[in-house]
Amino acid sequence: MTDAADVAPRRDPPLTVSPRTVSAEELATPLLAYEQARAVVIEAFQPLPPVAVPLVEGLGRRIAERVMAEVDVPGFANSAMDGYAIRSADTAGASPNEPALLHLVEDLPAGRAPSVPLSPGLAAKVMTGAPIPDGADAVVPWEDTTPGPGTASVLTEVPPGAHVRPRGQDMTAGQVVMEAGQTLGPVHLGVLASLGRTHVRARVPRVAVLSTGSELVSPGQELAAAQVYNSNATLLSAVCLVAGATVSATGMVGDDPNVVADWVNVAKGEADLVVTSGGASVGEHDWLREVLSREGQLTMWRVAMKPGKPVAFGRIGGVPVLALPGNPGSALACAHAFVAPAIRALAGGDPEPAWLASELAADVAGQPNRTLLCPVKMQAGHGVGRATPLPVLSGALSHLLQFDGFAIVPPGGLPAGAPVRVELVG
Repeated sequence: MTDAADVAPRRDPPLTVSPRTVSAEELATPLLAYEQARAVVIEAFQPLPPVAVPLVEGLGRRIAERVMAEVDVPGFANSAMDGYAIRSADTAGASPNEPALLHLVEDLPAGRAPSVPLSPGLAAKVMTGAPIPDGADAVVPWEDTTPGPGTASVLTEVPPGAHVRPRGQDMTAGQVVMEAGQTLGPVHLGVLASLGRTHVRARVPRVAVLSTGSELVSPGQELAAAQVYNSNATLLSAVCLVAGATVSATGMVGDDPNVVADWVNVAKGEADLVVTSGGASVGEHDWLREVLSREGQLTMWRVAMKPGKPVAFGRIGGVPVLALPGNPGSALACAHAFVAPAIRALAGGDPEPAWLASELAADVAGQPNRTLLCPVKMQAGHGVGRATPLPVLSGALSHLLQFDGFAIVPPGGLPAGAPVRVELVG
């Protein structure tokens, strides 16, 4: 499923589409403390059952099994150089003035198994990676020999084991290679492939991403008056991918609660989490809370954070739904605070992001009753990094092109030089 934007509404009775009435009660809804809100969301997610994933698709995921080598790697002693496989004893005392003359019995490129064991005075031509014949215990490189018709004169004494990669040098059968929980990078995948693996077991959260707003236009289309390009679909999908999810569905719909409800009800069938942006605040066209309450349950709304106060959380048909603000700066802050930790929990990892103990390079005024997610640029410092605050702009993104993460600033702000936790992004 890639797009469910054209699903027809099927509400019975349907939600009204006329502008909603904003009440004094909802405007006075108390704010939930930032850390308490994060705990509510994170505690709602448990690790998914692992599935078999093709190796390349395992990049960035956490392996859900301990891996033990079933074979030796390499499975045979082989040459580390282009040259000749020899018996080291045959080169005792060899020098340019008195070379050791050896007779060639076989030519072994990589991939060809030896057929003749080496007895004293014999050698085999070998390429890098070629198996070492029985009886040989060393390899002499081309540059230390003088070739002749069917012979090789060795110009130096060669010690046992020279330029030979022994069987099992990399891994031995029965060896524990990786523990469950390891995040898989390119080298991990290469190691698994060298063991003959084609798949890896991992937990793969599926996330459906919906952008709401009648003003939105997909990138590549022509903008009309009062329209803006939908950046949140790309932004939030990227956050989900980096956190370890696959994006099972994307959609873009206008401010129609019936279409929103139907999109979510379709998308939840193939998602472990639905993420929406827009329509979560108190505007006359903000319907996400009504949709959550009508279709399922609303667990949380309004968090004491900036940016991102009107974030909502609930369930529809048992599937968690995180409704984020529509402003891209706010959407990113909420995705960092709630979406990425939820995905990491579903994937069986630590929900907490990577972070640095830092100090602020300038004052941050903060908010009297809200935790501030202040974007910062990190610089090297003495002992700890220095975090240079960037503007906090809920409706913009380009000022974050060079940012490294969010400094978590408590209510009331912090002065320059104060210690601060910087949670890294990306």
